[in-house]
Amino acid sequence: MSTNKDDDAFWYSSETRSFCFESNEVDQLLRGSKAGAEELGAGISNVSISESNFRSSDDLQTAKPLLSIISDKTLSCILAADKLQNVRPEIDVAPPEITLRKILLGQPYSLVEYKSIASKTALLDAAISGGDGNAILIVILFLTKTLKRSLVQRLLTERPDAVNIYLHYLFIRLQTNEITDILTMLGHASVAAMKNLHIIIRNTRDPTKLLQKLHNCYKVHFAMLPDCKEAIFLKSYIKLLEWQMAIKQINDNEELPFNSSLLKSLHYACKYHGNARDNSIMSPAMLSRDHHVSPKQHEKVSLQVKAACSEWDGVDRLLLTKGILGNTKLQTHLHIEDILKILYKNNASHAVLEKYLKFVDNLEKRLELAKKLSCHTVVIDIFVQQGDRTMLMDYKAKLQPQSGEYFYAESALRLPHVKWKT
Repeated sequence: MSTNKDDDAFWYSSETRSFCFESNEVDQLLRGSKAGAEELGAGISNVSISESNFRSSDDLQTAKPLLSIISDKTLSCILAADKLQNVRPEIDVAPPEITLRKILLGQPYSLVEYKSIASKTALLDAAISGGDGNAILIVILFLTKTLKRSLVQRLLTERPDAVNIYLHYLFIRLQTNEITDILTMLGHASVAAMKNLHIIIRNTRDPTKLLQKLHNCYKVHFAMLPDCKEAIFLKSYIKLLEWQMAIKQINDNEELPFNSSLLKSLHYACKYHGNARDNSIMSPAMLSRDHHVSPKQHEKVSLQVKAACSEWDGVDRLLLTKGILGNTKLQTHLHIEDILKILYKNNASHAVLEKYLKFVDNLEKRLELAKKLSCHTVVIDIFVQQGDRTMLMDYKAKLQPQSGEYFYAESALRLPHVKWKT
């Protein structure tokens, strides 16, 4: 058995290679910091100073400023650790600041000498004070390998900066159980539930597995959070995916990829199953009811589908109804301006546009829209209704000669019963 003196000789001998904490993640983190070690060395004072340390004025002009490659806070930590190393007594455990300096500079270091809970806690606090995320994560990973899980979680929950860094690390590696435990311990059960949901949606492509995981996520995390609005979203999301799978079994149409949005699903239902019975699973009406789609949104999607397919009779059935006196009335949740925009975008004829322009009650607004939609007969009728001969003549001059609209304007100017403005 070796004596304490032998142990000291081993740890402080310059011939002995320093132990590096074994972790693949740590090695990856250190590669980025090692690249800058030589550049940093130019700005850190050494114990022994030789004449070669001094540079000419030309060299100084081309040297990169130290603070452009390292923060004030990190530089202060390194200089403080450098000072501590010069006056360090021969003790078994290196001060955390010295070890942190080696980590920051990409130098070989050893963490195994930090065996007691007190020394490990001091090392973690020193890393947090230094403010370097990589160094903090290196220390946390060391703690997870050398302490009980519950003890590590307790240390982290008392240190929010360390928690955030570790949670990000766990999230990238999809370690949902650890994420859930830490967030639940902090009293953030709803955040833990959303993190789990995010990981599942982002990393599961198979439809059957996705549905299975979502059902389990709801049961484990969301069912116990009745006041969480995301729980309602998840239930609706599961129901939508089940509807899409059922549609796929009935009609495997590539136009509706699995995991499509609700509006895209409604568009598909209106296009291919618009005439389905309301109580049918394929019915657009049932899909809207199950997912609380507003009547206005439902009508808008249905109108877009019918207009895109040039189903103008279907558009009329959707928007128009007969009044008590047999006259045609507009019955819709949509604004007339929105209806006209959709019709125009889908190349509706002037006859269709003129039919719906008549439902714009405000005469000035109707005139403005008619000009934008190039519905010339509507514009001419409004000028006649206003008795504005001058405006009608100016408008006629802009029309294509010998066109139907040109002759219509010319006829309007000769109407005998119109009382024109003087």
